[in-house]
Amino acid sequence: MKRKKCVTAGRRKKKIGILTSLALILCIGAAFGYIRLTRGYRDFLPPEHETAAVEGLPAGAASWQQLPVKEGYIVGLDTVPAYREGKLCLNVANGAESTVWFLVRVYRENRKIAQTGILYPGEYLAEVECERGLTSGEKITLQIVAYEPETYHSEGVARIVCEVAAPGN
Repeated sequence: MKRKKCVTAGRRKKKIGILTSLALILCIGAAFGYIRLTRGYRDFLPPEHETAAVEGLPAGAASWQQLPVKEGYIVGLDTVPAYREGKLCLNVANGAESTVWFLVRVYRENRKIAQTGILYPGEYLAEVECERGLTSGEKITLQIVAYEPETYHSEGVARIVCEVAAPGN
């Protein structure tokens, strides 16, 4: 005589507990998915072109240098920029032979105080307006963020620490 499989009360409670846990996990996952879907993903907004950009290279100052970051990525800038009347004189240039677009962010003590728009190859920007004042001898960090043209895929970031020059230098 064959015995029927008998599900005991203990086994039944264990199965119900496991199924309840799985259902709870699925509900939590569905809730997170719904929240993510309704809020949407953060869209990347490409930075705008710098309206004050000029074609060519700036008139050479003694501290102006062209710095090759990597192949196809050349930055020209004043390595000892002066601060005058709320503006930092960077004389930042994207070389004509450069294959990237870039922008420059200016940081003082890890706080962003200025940012340029995108500079295309062959363009330069003489000065950028700062949110906060700077003093002579103060250290700032210039962060150059490069993008692949049209796609805005990252082509790398370069950081340069420099000292603010006295006005008139």
